[in-house]
Amino acid sequence: MENGSGEKPEVEPGPIPETQQLCRFFSQGRRCNFGKKCKFLHIRNDVTAADTPSHLDAAPLNSQSAGEHGGLRPQLTHNPRLAPAAGRRPCRYFLSGHCTMEDRCRFWHPPQLPLIENPSVPVSQTRHTPRAPPVSRPCGLQEVKMCDMTEDMAKQLRDTEIRQLKKRFPKDNLIIQERSDGKVTYYRAAVEPTDPDWPFDLKEIDIMVSFPDNYPQEIFTLDIPLDQDLPPVMAKHVLQASLQWLQAKHATNQLMGKVELLFRPFLRWLDRSMERLFTEGARQLKKDIDVEKAGLQFIPYQELQATACESLDDTAADTVEDTSNANENTEGVGPAETGTLEQQQETLGCDEGQPLEEASHLVENIKISDPRRGTEMKLLGLRLGENTATVVAHQITVCLQCNRCKVTADLTLTGRTPCSAICEKCNANINAAFRPCMIHHYSDVVGYLDLHNAAPADLVLQDCELTIGCLSCSQEVPVQSVFYGQTKEFNCEHCHSKLSILAESTRFQYIQPRASSKTGSSGVDYKTIRDPAVQKGKPLPEKGTCKHYKQSHRWLRFPCCGRAYPCDVCHDENQDHPMELATRMICGFCAKEQPYGNGKPCICCGSMMTRGARTSHWEGGLGCRSKVKMNKNDRQKYSNCNKTVSRKAATQKK
Repeated sequence: MENGSGEKPEVEPGPIPETQQLCRFFSQGRRCNFGKKCKFLHIRNDVTAADTPSHLDAAPLNSQSAGEHGGLRPQLTHNPRLAPAAGRRPCRYFLSGHCTMEDRCRFWHPPQLPLIENPSVPVSQTRHTPRAPPVSRPCGLQEVKMCDMTEDMAKQLRDTEIRQLKKRFPKDNLIIQERSDGKVTYYRAAVEPTDPDWPFDLKEIDIMVSFPDNYPQEIFTLDIPLDQDLPPVMAKHVLQASLQWLQAKHATNQLMGKVELLFRPFLRWLDRSMERLFTEGARQLKKDIDVEKAGLQFIPYQELQATACESLDDTAADTVEDTSNANENTEGVGPAETGTLEQQQETLGCDEGQPLEEASHLVENIKISDPRRGTEMKLLGLRLGENTATVVAHQITVCLQCNRCKVTADLTLTGRTPCSAICEKCNANINAAFRPCMIHHYSDVVGYLDLHNAAPADLVLQDCELTIGCLSCSQEVPVQSVFYGQTKEFNCEHCHSKLSILAESTRFQYIQPRASSKTGSSGVDYKTIRDPAVQKGKPLPEKGTCKHYKQSHRWLRFPCCGRAYPCDVCHDENQDHPMELATRMICGFCAKEQPYGNGKPCICCGSMMTRGARTSHWEGGLGCRSKVKMNKNDRQKYSNCNKTVSRKAATQKK
């Protein structure tokens, strides 16, 4: 504690009572774990007049020590576990204006209150030390009550903030720019994170601030320049979060009835939150890149609203101009002939809902770089789990059918990478490209295929490489081996949330080009493009039959490879692995994929996909046709038995 002259007073060690023992830990300069609860005295015998009062003030004062020294005084350090050496040094942050550690700081915070004497102690045992005035912070004003704010005080606070800004940043990292009129001054500084484990390659971020004339009654303006290495999406995210924090802090100060300098607290908040802001901005940047790859484009609401307002203003200006022209033409005409405004609008051909309709059609007129074209692949019966957000197919295996020789073959495609192949039978050139889309709860489109000289027949879902996004932690998990009709359940690798996906079948649909698109400009002859080989509601090629089984109108999907073949022999001819019994089948009459059932009709069209069980009845020609094996109760058994045969027919038979 300093007196009024700035000199440190001398401290005389008080007499030690014989009945009270000294704490052997504290007397040796060590730390006592009991603190104020210690039953021994916390007094040192080696205290001399040259010692500073921080020796005694750094230690906790119990009742005995307070009685010996004759007064209660505030501790110079707030943490009782500190060594005396730490109490000697004052906190440089507290002296500069603010210490974020506050009561947890291990250095000396100079007290602002005078000593309070203990009336129970005799005056003879009390140190007659002059009371020191409250210590003022050397940095000047930092916050003022709103009721006490004046223009001079506001100007002083603003000058203090600018002076601290120039003192904090060196001249190399601070750029001062003035507007042409000289009213507004911009300060551009480079802020570096203090975290030693900073995970990003970008080591600094430039900010630009300007302090208005009524600062700090109004928050300062902040901007993140775009002429730096930070991506615009991340810079916009950091700027929005910073403005939200400044507005919330300013509103809190207004509710508390005070005015505070916000630049240095903002820098502390930015330093603590920079890693979080960069991480969130990087996630948003990755989402934008994925959306762009998927062929989508997000239009911000502010941009759309501004465009709509511009169109409304233009329409209103045209309406006003036409109305003014009509008024000029109707000068000298009575009110009865002029009519109301609605009648004028009807006369001029203006409709009230026309501007709104134009604004609503702005979304349709937006040019997308990757429009909806080609052959659309859609998962039917798609069911995503509660925590499953999105699904993206990075690599697919599709079964293509040659347009010339009708031979099918598998082809593996990756996103936006064209692939060329040659038919093994007719040597026709086949070109294919896959444009993936993002699957979510409101969209089941896997992507679009751009094919040449081939038509899609089947999607081998088991060999596709999918990436599923978790709704809980916003992380992506790679998934493989997804089967048709089976729910794929697994846990997220990051937050261990339960994810699931189920798909019944795949539908291919060729999208006809728009009437406005010209065939000559794109160089594609749409007449040569054939519809998909497998379409729901239409029969399969050759109604699902093959050369091995002519009465089987279905395709079987084998779980060993996930591919569909008409029979097991066709599977063995095209694959080199052991066959597993099929669990699903595709109807040859309507191409409906369904669980395997032997001797049962299709659940969609009701047709029998196989030859039924042989009976001893005629059944309209579908059953038994041998009259020898036919049931005697069937009327077809003895039909035409008594028919007379002509001699000519009998002679021809002989």
